[in-house]
Amino acid sequence: MMSIPDNLPEYLTRWPGLYVRQGDGIVDAPAQDIAVAQRYPGARQKGALVDGMRLTLLTEKQAYRVNESIHVIHVVEVTEPGRQVYVMGPKAIYGEYLDDQLATELPPPGSDPLAPSMYSGRVQLSPAVDYNYDITVYTFAEPGTHTLQWRIGTLQSNTLLIVVTH
Repeated sequence: MMSIPDNLPEYLTRWPGLYVRQGDGIVDAPAQDIAVAQRYPGARQKGALVDGMRLTLLTEKQAYRVNESIHVIHVVEVTEPGRQVYVMGPKAIYGEYLDDQLATELPPPGSDPLAPSMYSGRVQLSPAVDYNYDITVYTFAEPGTHTLQWRIGTLQSNTLLIVVTH
């Protein structure tokens, strides 16, 4: 279960779950990924708050070995009250950058990846946190240092620095 820091807003103390695609179904994410996501309320490095919203990326650790899988958790926090947050998923990731190069697709023109047009799930009014985005996975065949960032319009997540060693 998640450890909740003191003095958090109530909406940050709720755990809605984290899900992944498995074949044609949706199942609970692996326990290791859930543990990473549950660290979000107390995370020190989050994306900048812009117009009451922030994007944040989380990984289990900063240093990985060559060919070790790096699971990237995506979190959207909406702090201003009264906005719709589309909390079911997992939803596709658009605008993720690896070493400043686009690593996923850009959102379709005219779309809002934080408010999917083809969505029939639960909607929650903000303030709220949405953890239910696809988990991206990276591996590196050579040692080196890499950066990851999620960018949607004027929103930019924190920048993760990933160190890959032998």
